Amino acid sequence: MEFRGTYDFFNNTTTLSRALTLYYGGWEICKSLHSFGPAIRQHYLLHYVTKGKGKLWINDAQNTCYEIGENTIFLIRPGVITTYTADKDEPWEYCWICIDGYDVPDILRDCGFSENNLLFFDKSDGKVRNALLKFVFSCRRNKHNKYTMLSLLYNFFAHMKKELKKENVKSIYVEKAIDYIFENYNKNITIADISNYLNIDRTYLYRLFKKECGISPQKYLLNFRLRVAVNKLECTQLSIMEIAELCGFNDVSSFCHQFKKAYNDTPLNYRKYPRPDLSI
Repeated sequence: MEFRGTYDFFNNTTTLSRALTLYYGGWEICKSLHSFGPAIRQHYLLHYVTKGKGKLWINDAQNTCYEIGENTIFLIRPGVITTYTADKDEPWEYCWICIDGYDVPDILRDCGFSENNLLFFDKSDGKVRNALLKFVFSCRRNKHNKYTMLSLLYNFFAHMKKELKKENVKSIYVEKAIDYIFENYNKNITIADISNYLNIDRTYLYRLFKKECGISPQKYLLNFRLRVAVNKLECTQLSIMEIAELCGFNDVSSFCHQFKKAYNDTPLNYRKYPRPDLSI
């Protein structure tokens, strides 16, 4: 095993801050299948995988195993038995820090960690990674300046929280788009109308829907209209033409085509022989 550096920030009996205490950290390049554990940590340990991949095992009721790759942070909580192993063909390289203090649980929650979520996927284009590396590699010259060290560490957490907030914003965009569809599906709305309403690019909206819903916004809108149409076929005596118009379709022909494509049935035949388990 080759080390780029392991640093004891301060004596383990010394408290930098009652809110947040730094213990040690460093950077490691692991050999194939290098493993550590099973072990129990006394403090919180964060690893940032900068290259390669490996596995983390948590000794819980399910004996949970995480496969972890580049640009991912994994958290080891105190008092939990863990083992982690470098991949055989692409052994990982990571930097790590060990911390504790009464503010640490809240800090980690603000960064998206919980007992059931031990991973942070860094999509910040290097901002989170660089903030952590700046902290780790500055420790030699700033080792005895607790204020500098803490400021760099808080900067790292600030970047993590900022990225998490961006992910939450993405969810808000999708929620608002769905609300807009619910309120306007019966009108001749387009995806361009939705993106204009949200004041975001149409391509960006497409990526958000694909990520969070698994389908495009156009497909979501169509599915929503068809579900409403199914309900009206079952619960009203409206004509097929009226249902098509009320569900936002341009004409009856388009409605019937999309309905048969989705359900392998015509609207008229479905009204005669409804299928309670029907779903898109």
